Amino acid sequence: MRVAFASDLHGRADLYCDLEAYALRQEAQCIFIGGDLLPTRVGSVSKLLLGQADFSYALQAQLSFIDSFLAPFFAGIAGRSPGISILYVPGNHDWIRAIEYLQEKAPQAACIHCRTVTLGGVLFTGYGCTTDSSFWVKDFVRRDLRGSGFVKSRFPMVSTEKGIEPSPDGEYALKRPSMEEELTGLLPCGKDRAVCIFHCPPFGSGLDTLYTGRPIGSRAIERFILEHRPSVSLHGHIHEAPYLSGFYRCTIGHTLAVNPGHQAGKLHAVAFDTDDPSVSLRHSIFGQGPASRAPLSGVMDRCARSIKGLFMKKALMK
Repeated sequence: MRVAFASDLHGRADLYCDLEAYALRQEAQCIFIGGDLLPTRVGSVSKLLLGQADFSYALQAQLSFIDSFLAPFFAGIAGRSPGISILYVPGNHDWIRAIEYLQEKAPQAACIHCRTVTLGGVLFTGYGCTTDSSFWVKDFVRRDLRGSGFVKSRFPMVSTEKGIEPSPDGEYALKRPSMEEELTGLLPCGKDRAVCIFHCPPFGSGLDTLYTGRPIGSRAIERFILEHRPSVSLHGHIHEAPYLSGFYRCTIGHTLAVNPGHQAGKLHAVAFDTDDPSVSLRHSIFGQGPASRAPLSGVMDRCARSIKGLFMKKALMK
């Protein structure tokens, strides 16, 4: 089976269209989207800094994107290319209420968060949660391991039937299972023809290198991969990782692990055959080669991310 995968499209209609075109060029039978499907908006940045942000606006922006673009887009792929399956997992920027709404409005695409499905004799396992950060959306955030703590942030918010509500004192983390606990039993051990789709990358793999150079992935996911030995694990979340580590693919135990990365304006995606993923893997930007960038643009990008990181720390950390 030929697969096309991208992550972190963040409500960019042009990147979704590019992904469909890429999948068609690659003659893919399946399109995977690895989380952060929907736009991230809070209205006024100044109100965010002042602690007056309207987070209900953020949820409404995601619901509107589903109505205006994403649900019709998925339906369109089903009509234009009925042989292509669409699977996705949520990411830490996606509200759970928006993901539930997407499932209702776009049955042509399957959310496989915390599920394992079989296509063409291959097992596909999905999990969209990430380790904690200062970012406000906490619906798909978990403690990494059983004994892990949570990040104290100014705006820990969750979506409920009543709308967007605060989750103070780490309730969103402490009242939910850890990633380690949720991953238990998700995939039978030793299934060579298995592909995992995780929004979060494994810890210390280089696929999780933040703009600061610090690894920020999940130890639970790393352990899961080593224990269950899927043939491929697909990741996203840390956009800049391939450019900072110098690679978008690595080997963890017996598993080929991949994070295509993300950069505004250009689709970062991969395609591969499930029968021979290591040899057949291609990147939409880098081909079969390593991730690379001209030194000047790399420095500029890192500086821009550092400035953004300082702003986010000031705005969001408690």
